[in-house]
Amino acid sequence: MRLRQLLHGVAAQEARDGPIDILTFTGGAFAQNTILGICDDRRTALLIDPGAATAEALAEATRRKLDIAAILLTHAHLDHIEGAALAKETTGAPIHLHPADRNLYENVHSQALAFGVPFTPPPPLDRDLVPGGVLEFGGSALSVVHAPGHAPGHVIFVSASHPFAIVGDVVFLGSIGRTDLPGGDYRTLIDSIERTILPLPPDTRLHPGHGPETTAGHERRTNPFLSPVFSGVRV
Repeated sequence: MRLRQLLHGVAAQEARDGPIDILTFTGGAFAQNTILGICDDRRTALLIDPGAATAEALAEATRRKLDIAAILLTHAHLDHIEGAALAKETTGAPIHLHPADRNLYENVHSQALAFGVPFTPPPPLDRDLVPGGVLEFGGSALSVVHAPGHAPGHVIFVSASHPFAIVGDVVFLGSIGRTDLPGGDYRTLIDSIERTILPLPPDTRLHPGHGPETTAGHERRTNPFLSPVFSGVRV
């Protein structure tokens, strides 16, 4: 992994997961990670969770002459979609979201009011994410896995051929997603982690919505929120 500084103090982390590259752009009041995934054909890219650093991610895609084929949302909390309007206007790519988060997406102004932050309304959604489905772009394939608890329609994207997963706000390095927002539920989140994250091969790289990447094995061994005493998770 290599770390470099981009314009406006936004950090971009680049992780190489086999033929596919994951570039992470962090910015905004929520320090949210906007992800640019470069597909196996090296010409196609996916923009995942377009947050405050969307402009920087788009600029990097332009610099590398990448075609953004889709805008994928792990969930519809404010910080993960605040760049959706810019992303759609710039790329024209379809926006994908699990239907259980449609209400959050379409009423994001309420989230903005609650946090006291300005917000550009997002464009209409284009396609539903179907749990169990596989998204194929540029020679790469991502499985869509429903992982509610942080948000009702939260999904993670698990690579079908490389050891990585885009996990949004389900789990972080040494922590888990908050469950005190509308639609959140602690027990549901723990169940999702046990069902979707912990069974992954231990070297699977987890790219979260906030903070640095980690691995499934590291969180299984060390995450205090996933200890048997605290959560009941079986390890």
